[in-house]
Amino acid sequence: MNQGLEAFFERYGEAYSALDANATSSMFALPFMTIHQGQGTVWETMDLLLPATASLLGWFEQQGFLGATYKIKDILQVDSHFATVNLVWSVTRLESDPWQYGTCYHLKRDADDWKIYGVVQFDAVPEIEEGIDAALRHKHASPAL
Repeated sequence: MNQGLEAFFERYGEAYSALDANATSSMFALPFMTIHQGQGTVWETMDLLLPATASLLGWFEQQGFLGATYKIKDILQVDSHFATVNLVWSVTRLESDPWQYGTCYHLKRDADDWKIYGVVQFDAVPEIEEGIDAALRHKHASPAL
């Protein structure tokens, strides 16, 4: 396995588990794209992406989010600058069953480190859909720059 990618996702998992929108968003490249339920959304600026990320993480907190762990299922190292990583997440929640879902991340390496430029959410978790939809609504409600 690629140690640089493993270290990157260790930091990403920590930021996500801390529900830290700034730290999480700092690991995204711009433009940043998500594909959720077959629909693509692109964020061109951090001014649009950060509030959507904060909205999603805030919704997680409201659902009793305690933390998240992941397992790397697959890594496709395209070359030294591009990779795709498939993770299986397990999210623990206060007084609720954990969420388990898979997410595919598309990454590119810049001068400093790996950055996520695309996320494909391919496992539907009905409870999470509400939070993702809220983040997408937030993006679409923001004025275009």
